[in-house]
Amino acid sequence: MAFSISLGKGRASVGHESPWEGARVAILGPFPPRPGGVAVQCAILTEALAGEGARVTRINTDLPGWRGGGWRKALFPAAQIAHVVREMRRTRDQWDILHVHAASWWGFMPAVAGLRARPWGKRLVVTYHGGEAAAFMARYGFLARPALIRYHALLTLTPTQAAIFRAYGLTPEIIPNIVPIDRFHFRPRGPVNPHLLWLRHLESRYHPQDALAVFARIRDAHPAATLTMVGGGALLENLKMQARRQGLSGVTFTGPISFDRLPAVYDAADIFLNTSAVDNLPLTLIEASASGLPIVSTNAGAIPDLIQDGENGLLAPVGDVEALADAILRLLTNANLARRLSLAARANAARFDWSHISPQLARAYGLLCK
Repeated sequence: MAFSISLGKGRASVGHESPWEGARVAILGPFPPRPGGVAVQCAILTEALAGEGARVTRINTDLPGWRGGGWRKALFPAAQIAHVVREMRRTRDQWDILHVHAASWWGFMPAVAGLRARPWGKRLVVTYHGGEAAAFMARYGFLARPALIRYHALLTLTPTQAAIFRAYGLTPEIIPNIVPIDRFHFRPRGPVNPHLLWLRHLESRYHPQDALAVFARIRDAHPAATLTMVGGGALLENLKMQARRQGLSGVTFTGPISFDRLPAVYDAADIFLNTSAVDNLPLTLIEASASGLPIVSTNAGAIPDLIQDGENGLLAPVGDVEALADAILRLLTNANLARRLSLAARANAARFDWSHISPQLARAYGLLCK
């Protein structure tokens, strides 16, 4: 998948020169076509840095050919570690800064592998993604903390996540994900039509079945309502069967959609619905905000760090289908509320543009003074 991003108002320089010109950076993490927000973020960051004049090396942690069944699946962890270490060693003369993108459970492996570069005199930076940091650290903090403390900079995406790591004596910096907001067409909503969009990987942690339950209630009041569910995953066929059993003819399952097609998908909708049970800083909520979509979401994890209830979106408890449906019905009957949240959403998204993130990241990389 080719990524082409707009950095908005040119290079995000500080002073008269960009701190990125000539910087040699390796990005260690998954890349598309691997699905998920971390892969998208690695691709966006790579292009943003290259657009600023940095020399960027990609070290892809994903091995698509090893994700099938049988013996390959059984050997995947060992193959992935060997691949990452080999690629780090092979490219070590091409970079001075290693930026690792890690998560919980096996997703923490890149943070451990990245320490191989410490004896080489490289600057090590790690961004911790994912919404299960509390559970992961409670179980494996005695192993994860000694690894994370050896990094020159530990980056978290939200204040909620940062507090988890501070409790273990670590000193994280909060630098959120990058969203090139100029890629997303801003269309103020209000009044809104009952055209709902749900966009995530179809996994149990995101409660996609709740989206169907919410939609069933909306459709009772608005028979012409539609719900577009974007994403692939193990639950896709089960969800299609559930929709057929309930007679929800207004539901469309698109499957996975490439990043380049996402702006049009957001633009076609009027309300964004998120039903996550576990989350941190979902790119989808920022992209929906950039598009001007009024957001109705659960308050899972660190989502309240991003969406403030009644200010730039509406929040409900995890699993509370009635509360989510009621929030959508409020938007459908209150044009002023929908428009106010739409305008506030775009303003909220602006803080995730590269022009805002660039100087923060340059300081974490040691390219600017603190």
